[in-house]
Amino acid sequence: MKFASTNAKCTSYTEKHIIYVGAHTGSFKRIDAYADDPFKQQNLQPIDVLNKTSKITCMEFGNAERTQLLIGRANRCVKVFDCLTEESISNFEIGTSEVVGLGRSNGCIVVGCADGTVQVVKYSEPVKFSVGENLFRLRLCPEDENRMVTGGKQLKQIVKLWDLETQKVLFQAKNVKKVLELEQLVWDNDVVCVNRNLIAACSRHGYVRLYDTRGPTRRPVQDFTSNDPDGQLAFSCLASHGDYLYAGTTTFGARAFDIRRMKHHIHVYKGFTGTVTSIRTDPSGTHLFTGCLDRYVRVHHAHRTALEYRCYVKSKPTQVLGIEWNEKQNAADEMTNDDSVQILSNDDGSDPEYDDMFSKMATVNERTAAGLKKRKASIAVAETRSVRVNTKEHPNETNGKKVRMDK
Repeated sequence: MKFASTNAKCTSYTEKHIIYVGAHTGSFKRIDAYADDPFKQQNLQPIDVLNKTSKITCMEFGNAERTQLLIGRANRCVKVFDCLTEESISNFEIGTSEVVGLGRSNGCIVVGCADGTVQVVKYSEPVKFSVGENLFRLRLCPEDENRMVTGGKQLKQIVKLWDLETQKVLFQAKNVKKVLELEQLVWDNDVVCVNRNLIAACSRHGYVRLYDTRGPTRRPVQDFTSNDPDGQLAFSCLASHGDYLYAGTTTFGARAFDIRRMKHHIHVYKGFTGTVTSIRTDPSGTHLFTGCLDRYVRVHHAHRTALEYRCYVKSKPTQVLGIEWNEKQNAADEMTNDDSVQILSNDDGSDPEYDDMFSKMATVNERTAAGLKKRKASIAVAETRSVRVNTKEHPNETNGKKVRMDK
C-alpha cells in the first residue's frame, strides 16, 4: 500500500480487529477495522465534558479476557470501561499528578502517578506508597500480578522491579559503564515485562535495554544504542511479544528487535510523519497497532513490515489498543448463556407446565372419526343405487312424450 495522507486499507488485511483510541484532547473512540466502513469512528466519551486536562495518558486492559479497559488521564481521573456494554463501570480521582501507569492486581486497581505515588485501590482501605519522583511509566507483569516495573528520568528512577504485597524493590538496574568517568544519562520513558524475569526499557537518549532479574549482574544483558550522530534515534514507546521488542521513535517510525541479539534491529516500520506515541501488538503477535502525532492510527504486519491499514482520527492519538472481534463476541455469548432459561422437571420426569399445556388441547377421537367416514360412504352408495332403480321403473320424458324402456 502506497504511503499517502488518505485513509486506506489493504486487501490482504482481513483480520477482524477492533481498535480503541485515546486522544490528546481526551476523546475516546472505537474503530471497527473489519466493518463495511472500516474508517467509521464511534465516540465513546461525551465531548462536551472534555477540557485541556482531559488528555488520556495511559490505557490498559482491565482483565485477562480483554473485555475491560482502564483509562488514565492527565487530570488524575481513572475510568473503568466495559467493552461489552460500552459503558463506564466506575470513575474516580486519585493522586496529585497525571496518571502514568495502570493495572489490575488480585482484583484491585493499581495506579501510578507522575510524582511517584503508587496506590492500590481497595474497597476497604487503599494501599499507598512512593517509588520516587519523575516517574514516567508503570506497568504490571502479565505473568505475575504481584510484580510491578517502573521507569523514569534521572538515575534514581532507573528500571526497578517491585513486589506489590510488600511494597519493596526486588530488582534495581545498574547503569552502564561510565565514559570518561562520566555517568551515562538515564531516561526510561517506557518499560515492559517481557516475561516474569526479563524487563525491557527504551529511552529518549537512543537506547533499548534488556535486563535479567535472575542474574548476579544488574547491568543490561542485551542492548541497542544508536551511535550515529546523523541518525540519532529517540525512542518513545515500547511493546513486546515473545522474543521480539517493538519500539516507536520520534522521527524514524518504529523498529523491531530480537531480544536474543539486539545489536541491530531486524525490522523497520515506515509511513509515519511524526512521533509514534503508542505501539501495541495483537494477541497473536502478527500485527502492530500504532498511534502517531500526525493523527493517524496504523496497522502494520509485524513480520512483513507492510502497512495494511491507516485511519485519520482528527485528534492526536496518545494511546492505542486493539482486540480481536471474536474475543469480544465470545465473551458476549458467554454472558448470554448464563442468562438462558432452563426447564426444570419433577423427580418422575414430568413437567407441570407441559402437562397443563397438553391438558388444554382439544381431544381427537379416532374411532368416532372413522365411524363417521364409513357412515358417509354407505349413505353415498345407497343414494346411487336408489337413483338407478328409479331410472328403470319410471320412463324418461323427452319433449313431453313418454318413451318405453326396453327390457
